Amino acid sequence: MTATLVARAVEAGRVQWTDTVGGVLGAAIPEMRAEYRDVNFRHLLSHQSGLPANIGLGQMLGFPRESQDSRADRIAYARFGLQQAPGGAKEQHFEYSNTGYVIAGAMLEAKLGAPWEALIQQHVFSPLAMSSVGQGAPGAPGAYDHPVGHALGPTTVTNGQATASLRPHPPGGPIVDNAAALGPAGRVHATLEDVLKYLAAHRDRSTPFLRRESWDALHTPPFGGPYAMGWAQREGMLWHNGSNTLWYAEVMFDRSRGIIAAAATNDGRVDAVGQPLGAALVGAAQAVV
Repeated sequence: MTATLVARAVEAGRVQWTDTVGGVLGAAIPEMRAEYRDVNFRHLLSHQSGLPANIGLGQMLGFPRESQDSRADRIAYARFGLQQAPGGAKEQHFEYSNTGYVIAGAMLEAKLGAPWEALIQQHVFSPLAMSSVGQGAPGAPGAYDHPVGHALGPTTVTNGQATASLRPHPPGGPIVDNAAALGPAGRVHATLEDVLKYLAAHRDRSTPFLRRESWDALHTPPFGGPYAMGWAQREGMLWHNGSNTLWYAEVMFDRSRGIIAAAATNDGRVDAVGQPLGAALVGAAQAVV
């Protein structure tokens, strides 16, 4: 979704795919490592920037879960990331980097002068009539009007047998989603109906939402390999998955067959739910062939 927002901003003439981290954020983060100064949007969005996957856990825990305006937090988050040693050479090393997407969000904010949350609502969700979209955990605190995310709770021992139970984390609690600064990397909630609207736009290459060259840029790996900008190429389809440790979801679209599919669960145990949920996604796609 953040990559799609960048494509919209490129078409509007507000940014360029070749805008660099140093050129946009250099004044705010002068201490960034030299290896990252010429990293651009294409590198960040295809996970070929050399950035490690995440900042340190202790650093991450210092960011609030909720914020009215996360721009300053994103700069602080980007500062941590841009001082880390690269995990590999730019354009040669693929590493899925949440930090890279936070930095892309901070660059958009610096260029467009508004929070990423407002930008993606105005330029992506509203044009696609995705009316259910919000940030953070879905639902109102105490109302239980939406499913609630779950993670492993404390381990109990009964008759010598250790059992780890699932623990719910309802809205309003201390652990309900990623830190607000991580919005560009994964903090959006939406109904499956709206998720399918988003997938249909990519499948159909909807115009005038984006021009053909922008869809090509999003769907084609810019530096080789199987990963485009926000999408992994898998057996003729474009696919993505994600978890905030309380939820897990997978989505896909296949232009050649005209198929879109989405599957999600409010169980964040990726090791336990990844295989069955992936099978549900494939089953849904096969059911419409």
